[in-house]
Amino acid sequence: MKSFLLTATALFTFAGSLFAQNLITEYSWELGANIGASTITRPLGPADPYQGTRTKIVADYSLRLNYYINPNWLLNVDIGSRKWESFGTWQEPTLFGQNLPTRQVAFLEASHAISENAGISYVVPFYDKYNRYNSANLYFGATIGLINTINDGSTSFSVYKTAPDSGIQYLSGYNYSSGMGYSFGLQTGFTYYILPRLGVNIDLAVRYAHIKTIEDNWRSENATFYLLYFPETIGVRWRF
Repeated sequence: MKSFLLTATALFTFAGSLFAQNLITEYSWELGANIGASTITRPLGPADPYQGTRTKIVADYSLRLNYYINPNWLLNVDIGSRKWESFGTWQEPTLFGQNLPTRQVAFLEASHAISENAGISYVVPFYDKYNRYNSANLYFGATIGLINTINDGSTSFSVYKTAPDSGIQYLSGYNYSSGMGYSFGLQTGFTYYILPRLGVNIDLAVRYAHIKTIEDNWRSENATFYLLYFPETIGVRWRF
């Protein structure tokens, strides 16, 4: 009887050890940083000559804090920054009966467009083959928040350096004033965990931004503008 009890105790201990190894370690919080690229649409709202006709790709940076309510639902707070700029072509006035050539004008909507967003996402979790830990997350969701644009509302000039008068100046840069507004949009991403706590991430989003500027000199031209922007970033995640 004594040997039977010892054998049973050993078996239960071994089984409990195996079971404990298969328990999935869950982490509720996640901190991350992302870097990548962002593009914008032409800003609407201002008069046509002040919108530009094309934009360019710029750097996009963000910090993120995630909270997993459960394995399938995620709340997040995201703080990011990027530059918003568009470009157009202006026909300069006639001088001495001669048409001056067109010149490119840069419209700087924001030297820094700083976003503060909160979001909710549905998560599709994946686990390692031994079912020990969550090895990857695919998520889809929505986000809403505030946008602050930092800019100085200035203008800049260049000179032609060609005939008919090499000293003629033209407006080459037009900066919107600083402003504040709101944004909302959709987001999706995928995180793969190299280690149980450390992961690499790709994040894609589309957001609408509506900005009211603090405009004194050009109130009728760019007091309000709105656009879409598209952050596409990669980053790291640390779970705790």
